[in-house]
Amino acid sequence: MQPSVSVIVPVYNIEQYIGKCLDSIIGQTLKEIEIIVVDDGSTDDSSRIIDRYARTDSRIVAIHKTNGGVVSARNCGIAQATGLYILFVDGDDHLAPDACERLLRKAQATSADMVIMRFDIEYPQHKEEPRFWSQDEYDPVTAIHTMAHEEFRWSLWSRLMRKELFDRPVDCPPQLIFGEDAYQITQLTYRAQKIVTLRDKILYHYTVRDSSVSQHAMTQQKAESIELYPQFIERFLQQTPDSEMFREDIVYIKFQAYLILLLKNWETGMKARCRFMSHSLKKYPRLKEISEVKRFTKLIHLYSFSSILGKLYMKYYIRKGKIRI
Repeated sequence: MQPSVSVIVPVYNIEQYIGKCLDSIIGQTLKEIEIIVVDDGSTDDSSRIIDRYARTDSRIVAIHKTNGGVVSARNCGIAQATGLYILFVDGDDHLAPDACERLLRKAQATSADMVIMRFDIEYPQHKEEPRFWSQDEYDPVTAIHTMAHEEFRWSLWSRLMRKELFDRPVDCPPQLIFGEDAYQITQLTYRAQKIVTLRDKILYHYTVRDSSVSQHAMTQQKAESIELYPQFIERFLQQTPDSEMFREDIVYIKFQAYLILLLKNWETGMKARCRFMSHSLKKYPRLKEISEVKRFTKLIHLYSFSSILGKLYMKYYIRKGKIRI
């Protein structure tokens, strides 16, 4: 019998977490699921743990491949999937026991192509629940507009998606190591005819494994990805019949990416980025509603005017602890 949901789990060196993740999937109240676990060349004990679980549950398909990154691992899972719907779960996260059942029921009741669920973020010492979508239903253009303006996570794992959305390849260049979810979810959202939200319960638990500076340290490759992913989103949206409706959204997406680099004090190209941000703030005043922007508007304007003044104020913010890099 065809499974209702294919749960795809990319795994790389998460031996401490993969057991809890798989337990949460195996224990789903919806039993008609297949569980595709893709080990992306782990060098710890993750591979053996996956195989042990696969021996105890026939619904688990264990795939072992050389390391290629999370996009490659997900694509490998998609190629194996036979379910009506696809749900991605990162291997260090876990699901509420009735997540698949609730998501499937919502998708079937509404004939939706995509169901977005509530989630929380589990830090080592506390939990947070981000703001959630305010409406029950969206068309693709409005959904993309909402993601761009409301600072929602552009995550693949926060939604159940009809498998037909993946019939055509979902583009993602290999150089993107940051923002790949944002680029891919933009494409998938635009393909969906109907997007609905499931707001009555938290169904996904996103785990932040390490809040140390090293985990979030900026590198040349990561900085380049942060600059690149808005460009890929812009190119995709400009090629759609609705391109004119996305003009402001593209500005918001670029602005938020550049804000990340500003708050990491990534100096390469800083003045040009701040000029764009300063101009955008004048043209789109609502950008000031983005978290952190009000605190750093003066820094943005100063950097756009003078790199010397910008660097002086940046040192002041770092010294006062307003920016942690």
